[in-house]
Amino acid sequence: MKRNILAGLTALALLASVPADAEPVRAGDITVEQAWARATVSSAKTGAVYLTVRNSGTQADRIASITAPVAGHAMGHETRRDGDVMKMQEAPLTVPPNGALEMMPGGTHIMLMDLAGALKPGQGFPLTVTFEKAGTVQVPVTVGKPGAMGPE
Repeated sequence: MKRNILAGLTALALLASVPADAEPVRAGDITVEQAWARATVSSAKTGAVYLTVRNSGTQADRIASITAPVAGHAMGHETRRDGDVMKMQEAPLTVPPNGALEMMPGGTHIMLMDLAGALKPGQGFPLTVTFEKAGTVQVPVTVGKPGAMGPE
């Protein structure tokens, strides 16, 4: 009983900490914006986060680590076509100088592994992203509908 109450209070706190129309988050030359995830079914152990990272600097910056309270761990992934089959694999996430890294369905994304529970439409959670040069930012993520192709 206490465990269920604690889980419910934690979920409410996470939801309250994420604004619905989040402003871009900045650190050094890096700006992170439009972070969103698709809803998942209750039995899903993985989910994905999509966002855009802009780099106004003259040097590339790489994402060194990613954490989220809704997942056991998170990592950069990319979807690639191998003949007639689409495959996902771990991939470094590098933002080019004076450029952008756009994460979207069917391409580069952040894979959430070992989900603590289903990601539900309207839910929000913080994503902590550490860059090699720019440092650490906490990015608010909003969960959209299943099959969504962009932030809602």
